[in-house]
Amino acid sequence: MKLLVVTQAVDTKHPILGFFVRWLQEFATKCEHVTVVGQQVGEGGVLGSLQERITVRSLGKERGLPRMAQVLRFWRLLLVHRNEYDAVLVHMTPIWVLLGAPMWVALRKPVYLWYEARGAGWNLRLALPFVSKVFSASPYGMPVATRKSVVVGHGIDTAQFHQAGEPNPHQLMTVGRITAAKRLDVLLEAFMALPATYRFTIAGIAITEADRELQRQLEQRIAQPQFGGRVTLTSIPPHDLPSRLSMCGLFLHAAQTSLDKAVLEAMACGVPVVSCSAATKDVLPPACWSTPEGFMATVRSMLMRSAAERAEIGKQLRKIVVEKHSLPGLVEKLVKEMALSFRA
Repeated sequence: MKLLVVTQAVDTKHPILGFFVRWLQEFATKCEHVTVVGQQVGEGGVLGSLQERITVRSLGKERGLPRMAQVLRFWRLLLVHRNEYDAVLVHMTPIWVLLGAPMWVALRKPVYLWYEARGAGWNLRLALPFVSKVFSASPYGMPVATRKSVVVGHGIDTAQFHQAGEPNPHQLMTVGRITAAKRLDVLLEAFMALPATYRFTIAGIAITEADRELQRQLEQRIAQPQFGGRVTLTSIPPHDLPSRLSMCGLFLHAAQTSLDKAVLEAMACGVPVVSCSAATKDVLPPACWSTPEGFMATVRSMLMRSAAERAEIGKQLRKIVVEKHSLPGLVEKLVKEMALSFRA
């Protein structure tokens, strides 16, 4: 099968979507050829030894092209490469399904959507009639009820995310976008109840103006004397994240979102996790999951465990990711699911 992938960014240095380059590389090992149309393509978008099996085209966002120019280029690329793909996978952005649907219907190209988010906007609802299947990492990832929904797990690069080095039992961490849905206030309250020997790193970036305002509020809050300089708000380059995760003693998570990739990355690094997110309840063992009301007590309970107990929990968490959420396993499922309806 020759596959067209439409995505927002192809760039290993992208703070949010840098991981997707590895997805493309994995698709190239299981497809005859992969054509990628990225809204923006950065210098970190080099695809290594698999370049001959991947064609990457940019819509020019990195050059500042206006949206209408990007759309016109998108339509041109669909037409120019029409004989180079059998099926289409749109990653996360249903609007590209809507914009491409007239041409894909005319060309009789089956379209699939990867969607792992809580938002159920108009573009998702309008895109559903034009897709054969919607893939999600968890039941929480597809907010609109549809028979086209297929839950396939996440795709974590477990070769990259693994235990490396000795963890610091007094270093706590969380990773993700700085936004209200991450409920960072819950994490800070739990942290402040711990002894002064503990440190907490919040790693993430703000995207929207509301996010940036929240970041300003967080910076003001953690600068207060009662925090004693024990909380750090920072961004971590994607290539540094695995090593930083593997050195922390506990990963905290309270997001009101779909299944958070960052939780699975921490698990793959063998890091004990405490989460009160509904989306992680069926993923984590009971010792790692809590209600929001019991979050502080669960954090304390985890930190009171011996080093051997925490290490054993870390091994259990990594095993869950390897068996159910590994990148090769995910891509294999996606290719098989697409091939089934493509051949039907």
